[in-house]
Amino acid sequence: MEEPRGLILFSKTPIGKEHFKSVLREKLVISLIISVIVSLVCYFIIDFGLVIAVVILIFLISFRNLKKITSVPLAVNLNHPFMEQNAVSSSEIMVNFSGNWIHPGESRLKLVKEDIRGWVVYKSDEDFTLLSVWESKLKESVLLKQLNIINQAISLDNAINETHDEFEDARDREEQESTLLEREWLPEEELDVQGPISRIFSSE
Repeated sequence: MEEPRGLILFSKTPIGKEHFKSVLREKLVISLIISVIVSLVCYFIIDFGLVIAVVILIFLISFRNLKKITSVPLAVNLNHPFMEQNAVSSSEIMVNFSGNWIHPGESRLKLVKEDIRGWVVYKSDEDFTLLSVWESKLKESVLLKQLNIINQAISLDNAINETHDEFEDARDREEQESTLLEREWLPEEELDVQGPISRIFSSE
């Protein structure tokens, strides 16, 4: 899964790398617990060599889908909070549920299992808009965890862009005020027509 130009795959972001480590630790602990239990049970029944083989098999099964589990179909730009650096412009995110990168919008996403299309992702807006079919063979629990990460990315993306818009609006207002201050104003007595604000004050 190659990221769009100018964006970074979630797995390559600082948050994505931490997520991978977290899942790896979780898998490791579970595998160790299962291996110890199986080893204690089998030690008195079968030979030691077979116990080792069973333990190896347990680890292989546990880690076979590790890359797929941690490969969230999400890409962000450098200004997104997942990059853990100060944003200097608008944040941007894209998702890839069916082989094509698309913008998810501003609404949170919801996963639905349909009889014909399988897993389908909808926007949680007023119209419950269809976003994409999710072509995946992963378990529902894994897909829900990945979607939860994507929803967090959407919320953070909205927050950054709203802050950036407010900053841009404030800068525009500052520039407008600066331009107004630089104007050469005529004396009051030379103004033939009063403006709206002047009329309000004069009426008082």
